[in-house]
Amino acid sequence: MQPTRRALRATFVAAAVSLATVTTLVVATTSQGSEAPTRRTAPTPASIAGLKVLLTNDDSARAADTTYGTDGKGIYELRKALCAAGADVLVVAPWRQQSGAGGRMTVPGFSPVPLTVQAVAPPSAYAEDCAGASAQGAVFGVCQAAAPCDSGSTSASPSDAVYVALRRFAATYWPTGPDVVLSGVNFGQNVGATLNHSGTVGAAVTAAENGVPAVALSAEVALSLADLPNVPFAQTSAYAVQLLQQLVGADRLTPSLLLNVNYPFIGAGEQLGKPVNTVAGTSDLLGMSYSGDVTKEGGTYQLGIGSTAEETRADADTTALKANNISVTQLDGDWTLPDADDLVGELDGTAAPTATSLRAAAKPARDRTRPYSTVVSGRVLGADEECAGRVRVTAAGKVRATGVRGKVAVAGTRSVKVGADCRFTGRVTIAPTRKALRRASLSGTVTVRAAYAGTDDLAASATTVKVRVG
Repeated sequence: MQPTRRALRATFVAAAVSLATVTTLVVATTSQGSEAPTRRTAPTPASIAGLKVLLTNDDSARAADTTYGTDGKGIYELRKALCAAGADVLVVAPWRQQSGAGGRMTVPGFSPVPLTVQAVAPPSAYAEDCAGASAQGAVFGVCQAAAPCDSGSTSASPSDAVYVALRRFAATYWPTGPDVVLSGVNFGQNVGATLNHSGTVGAAVTAAENGVPAVALSAEVALSLADLPNVPFAQTSAYAVQLLQQLVGADRLTPSLLLNVNYPFIGAGEQLGKPVNTVAGTSDLLGMSYSGDVTKEGGTYQLGIGSTAEETRADADTTALKANNISVTQLDGDWTLPDADDLVGELDGTAAPTATSLRAAAKPARDRTRPYSTVVSGRVLGADEECAGRVRVTAAGKVRATGVRGKVAVAGTRSVKVGADCRFTGRVTIAPTRKALRRASLSGTVTVRAAYAGTDDLAASATTVKVRVG
């Protein structure tokens, strides 16, 4: 299981560029002058030879589970794929399984806490994968104990492992770097609401907090026990190499990069989809259930996997994974609500009114016959609740009048009510300010101003439109 300490507002904004395919839509002009959409050519993938990659996970560095690979097989498959592509890899990961650790970090309190970085011998099948690289794919596990770490040692968290590697230990291998932190490949998907509790994602967020680009990688686990040994660690690792090559080629491996990638399990008769840009969903694909009866004095529940909630968010990572697509979600590691209102001010009565703007149009835009008038319709923008109040529509300007030398002043005004849906409409008559000229034919352009007076909760705003008479 697994997600992060800092919220991932992966917010949730999906960027216009799909980092998975590194292509974007641009507008081209045809020979006839009309605009037609076309595809920008994808940047050429670049070599990652020599790229300094720090690997971590929340499954542990020891890979003791040789049946299902629940405790670190994914990190060795990723290490193998990266070294085969020429990357320079260093592994610093938790000593023991830390699934669901989120962004937990060890706090020293009033006295120092020992964190031991202890060498781990890779499983024999992976021992020679990185022999030619500078760091030689060295593997270390981190425990919260004085050396040596043993089977009873308390494990450091994924975030602990990243912190100690970035702030101290990695410098023993590289004078600068790493260039990127990869967290995974995790045993199991980290999508939807689960994201916020993932140690895999938490480790990537910690790297981002330290100014290092980071990618969390997870492989979907099938719900069938028979398929558990077939978690797509190798396929996820191959895609991770491809993604890194594309990111380097597109010059997107920058400190602001923070991605959560989930690779689908492809069952018999199914086909792999494609990388898609996604946002964090609202479902969790786990559906935690608590069975058993407990009295008010307390007792024991049995925690299990139940039915999942229906996904309600468009372009969600959960939906992409169900469709056998590779989900690529851009995160920022920031739990701050974007565009938040002044909650404290609302509660203590000091909040400023919500800013608004006005959109308006006049129809007809030209009135040729007396009495000259136009209907001004529009909407108050920016309100996050029902609107109220009034809009004053005022026409003013100087135009020509038949039989009169020079220009004459014209005016008109009307107050209209703003509906609960924030819309308004009203007709304003435009006439000379001198009564003696009311029957004269007019010709010229008049400015019509729509001004919203505002309310206690909504700030005033205004806009103008042009109207021709005659």
